[in-house]
Amino acid sequence: MRKKIKILNNEKGIVLLLVIGLVSILSVMTLQFGLEMRQQYVVSAGLRNNFQLSEMAKSGITITQGLLLQDLDDNQFDSFFDSWALLSDEDLTGLFEYGTVKVQVIDESGKFPINAMVDLKKETAEKPKDEEETKNRVQHEKDVRNILWRLMRATPFLVEDGDAREIIDSLIDWIDTEDNNGEEEYGAEDSHYMSLDPPYHCKNGPIESIEELLLVQGITEELLYGTKEKPPLAPLLTVWGDDGKVNLNTAEVLLLQAMAFDIDKKAAEALITFREDEENEEQLATPGWYKTAPSFPGDIDISESLITTKSYFFTIKALAENDALTKIVAATIERDDKETAIVQWQTE
Repeated sequence: MRKKIKILNNEKGIVLLLVIGLVSILSVMTLQFGLEMRQQYVVSAGLRNNFQLSEMAKSGITITQGLLLQDLDDNQFDSFFDSWALLSDEDLTGLFEYGTVKVQVIDESGKFPINAMVDLKKETAEKPKDEEETKNRVQHEKDVRNILWRLMRATPFLVEDGDAREIIDSLIDWIDTEDNNGEEEYGAEDSHYMSLDPPYHCKNGPIESIEELLLVQGITEELLYGTKEKPPLAPLLTVWGDDGKVNLNTAEVLLLQAMAFDIDKKAAEALITFREDEENEEQLATPGWYKTAPSFPGDIDISESLITTKSYFFTIKALAENDALTKIVAATIERDDKETAIVQWQTE
């Protein structure tokens, strides 16, 4: 009898151990399930918040497009007095259920148009009508290239003359559409780039991004993006627009200095001071306003083929924020006399 009871007690002990083990396993499984559910919730919430922030940033782009169209009805020239330029100071918080959106508009037409250094129209069906037009096109190319030469040679970039010529000639060879037209004196064609390690082909077409410039002979990362001692050249350049014209109303002081020979820092700052005065807003309608700016030398002329007061390309950067989460959307807009179109879209 005692032996039987002992066996029964052992069986109960085993059952108890099995129950405890099962409960432990179930507890671990429940805990793991809870952790997985929480992780999925966090991921889902993150995706939801990311989607909401993306839509908010996109709304900022759409709002700005509307302002750019409205601006056409307000006036036929562009300056920092326009609504699109003042948008960065506006509080857009009330437009959204949660979070904030900040918008910045950069006038690409106020920068140096790299692709205008080569008149690609001369290599297409759009041929010059006569000898005079051919002469004017050649001179315009030279005038555009001289802007970049003066920009790089001046303070704060101080690029040596030989290096500046190498960059300009290499850019010409990189952009022109034919590899057999003859290499520029200081330039480089396909044979040079294919001899590099790793090798790559000469573009022979328009530059599509500022980053692409690093592939061109002579252009260094230090020059393009700056160092501790020198500012970057990149913010003064654009790949948008091919007519070679720069908007005097929005160009930075360093670019204004490069628009013609003998424009020093003092003269360029005089133009900045003039265009920032609200009383002069209406005078900014025509490119010739620079001649009426006080302290600007009267004997300096900027070629009419190089300047404008109307802009056609804008880059819009919209930043959506909510607590510690952010989303940035950037879009480059082309605007004509009737509508706007997105020509580039980037999400960060």
